[in-house]
Amino acid sequence: MAAEECVRTVKIGNTMGLHARPAAQIVHLANRFKAGLKLRRSDGSGNEADCRSVLAMLMLAACKGTELVLRGSGDDAAEAVEALGGYFDRNFDEE
Repeated sequence: MAAEECVRTVKIGNTMGLHARPAAQIVHLANRFKAGLKLRRSDGSGNEADCRSVLAMLMLAACKGTELVLRGSGDDAAEAVEALGGYFDRNFDEE
């Protein structure tokens, strides 16, 4: 049986962008799942980050309006992408 893979485009909607607090919360959420989770800038820069690394996510330099591709792979990828995608949809619970 092949590993499940899910992809979702998310957009940074909060004023401060993807800063340390939401990055730490993403790590916390990602650690609830077995799936591998990555964020990649959709602007063609090729910058990608593991969702279990605060520093890697901060290196994306994702400000308000930045579109990212959230990719999950593994047994619970659909649930993981849904949970993280919802956090982005809620503007990191900041606004």
